[in-house]
Amino acid sequence: MIRHARRGALGIAIAISAALAVTGCAGASPSDGATKDARMPPEQARQDVIDVFDAIKSVVGEDGWNDDFESSWDSCPSASGASQFSLYAARRLPLSESPDTLTKRIAAALEAAGYEKVRVQHDDTLQPPRTVIGYPNGYNGGTADDGFGIQFQSGTDYAATIISGHCVPGEPPKLGTPLNPEPTDGP
Repeated sequence: MIRHARRGALGIAIAISAALAVTGCAGASPSDGATKDARMPPEQARQDVIDVFDAIKSVVGEDGWNDDFESSWDSCPSASGASQFSLYAARRLPLSESPDTLTKRIAAALEAAGYEKVRVQHDDTLQPPRTVIGYPNGYNGGTADDGFGIQFQSGTDYAATIISGHCVPGEPPKLGTPLNPEPTDGP
């Protein structure tokens, strides 16, 4: 049951990542901290995603992410001959503080990690309404030119993130290698 939930969640995450890449890569002008050198090694692209997730967990808490977690390498939707590491995770446990306060603290943690001008916004179209972050171009504003993007949302007893890594040249690393462990293995 959990495995199917993870696959469904990953499918949603991949669809959102593809939509972000399509909408965000054409004409987006990302913040300086979002775009990296196109020759970035896959190890660094993956580590950047893990570092963002660690920053989020440092604020929200370490517990509860494993029940709805997926990370994988795939072809980059915005660049031919490139690959991208992405991570989706959701936590359905009580938050230590209000969604607004928690999300502002996550924005501060991301800025401390070098991401500039992280905006906290609100999505009242979701039920219940959520406090959200979309980086670098605002919530549902797309990714940086190289595919990098962070989506985070929090609501009552809920936090979730989708982190799309920088697209790097080459095919995705072989499944089962240290750089691309089985999809159910956490970072």
